[in-house]
Amino acid sequence: MKTLAILIIFASLQYSIMIIKDKKPDLFEKTECNIWTDPYIQKQMLKEHLNFSSDAASRKKESIQKITDFILKNTCAGGNLLDLGCGPGLYTSIFHDKGYTVTGIDFNKASIEYAKQENQDINYILGDYIESYPEDKFDTAIMIYCDFGTFSDADRDKLLRDIFHSLSKGGKFIFDIFTEELTQSKQVPKDWDYAPTGGFWSENEYLLLVQTFHYPENKAFAEQYNLLSDDKVKHFVVWNRYYNEQEITEVLKTVGFGNVTIHKNITNTNNFTSGNEIFVVAEKD
Repeated sequence: MKTLAILIIFASLQYSIMIIKDKKPDLFEKTECNIWTDPYIQKQMLKEHLNFSSDAASRKKESIQKITDFILKNTCAGGNLLDLGCGPGLYTSIFHDKGYTVTGIDFNKASIEYAKQENQDINYILGDYIESYPEDKFDTAIMIYCDFGTFSDADRDKLLRDIFHSLSKGGKFIFDIFTEELTQSKQVPKDWDYAPTGGFWSENEYLLLVQTFHYPENKAFAEQYNLLSDDKVKHFVVWNRYYNEQEITEVLKTVGFGNVTIHKNITNTNNFTSGNEIFVVAEKD
């Protein structure tokens, strides 16, 4: 029955099947479609953010608390804090309640709208911080959930320069990254998912084809998605780059950060992509 359903989808797509991508993407290749800005998927992402029993989009509630406690210990209370990729404001709301002046930026419209409704006293910005970094001075900038690994080296370095220049003297950039342990936990398969009544990727019937590619020389993984639904094919690529401690320290010091410290075991074992992420605190001298 499942095989027949797939054939029916293929038949309804007619020639669109010919544009399925089945080759390894160029390193940090970008697709026209984006899971964080797709009108339907961004709303599904918001639901996952608000599911505190899962690590699928944001970490579980107990992990969020441990991370915020860690950040609080490494920052000055009441400072000006920027949350890069703030989502629906899970962290920004906590820091606001602790007396920080908080700015959050994200390009998921559904998440930003939700965050604004939850707390109008926080400055929320709908935007891409790679292209339009907030113009202000901050004592702390945070980026949580390994977003740092989604960028090409060029975008990463541009962002780091923007962060560095936006921080006050003694200001800190705090973020988490995947380590080389990711190569042990992340598989490189082909997979597929058929949803006859819709699901996370579409409200209508769909077939999702997934491929994972490893770029060991560049320490990166690409997850390539072909979404077949409504007589259309959408392509998405999600990137994850991993680092060792020496490499990330050198990257940060090249930009100008002075004191860089690495912290392990901030959260417990989780069902995130990898349980081996580390947290980094980089201070501007």
